Amino acid sequence: MKNWLWWLLAGLVALMGGVLGLINPNAAQITSTTIAGWALVLMGLLQGRAAWKSSAFRERAGAALFAAAGLFLGLSLLIGPIGDGTLLRWLLGGLLGIGGLAKLWIGRRYQTDPLFWAVLVAGGLSVVLGALVLLGVTLQLGVILSLELLGSGAALIV
Repeated sequence: MKNWLWWLLAGLVALMGGVLGLINPNAAQITSTTIAGWALVLMGLLQGRAAWKSSAFRERAGAALFAAAGLFLGLSLLIGPIGDGTLLRWLLGGLLGIGGLAKLWIGRRYQTDPLFWAVLVAGGLSVVLGALVLLGVTLQLGVILSLELLGSGAALIV
């Protein structure tokens, strides 16, 4: 399989997870979190595979960081928060921010590409969502995760 196919598969999984999470976030907070958690784990595994197959160091390092953030966040969502949820909020906010910065870092390589703006928007969205979570803005977790998956999926596909 070509390397671009792994990126495409990871992006499609993320988009599907984001759409499924947004379909019913009010009635099924646990379901949307579980869907987002599994989508993040699967996306992280596919992203890690893409990082492993990448030849350029910058691409490999950025993709590996993004994969690790996705895997860790997905597993944190599936296993559940420790204590009162403060740790999960800090993890989620930090990992969203790190994931956004990784996307922006990866996107620097594609500045001449006409679709550079999509990667830039996805990275910016992740950074903003991470900041909102860290600041304690009360948004439904399923909505935050779904938006992150949609942004990540779009960036991976582009």
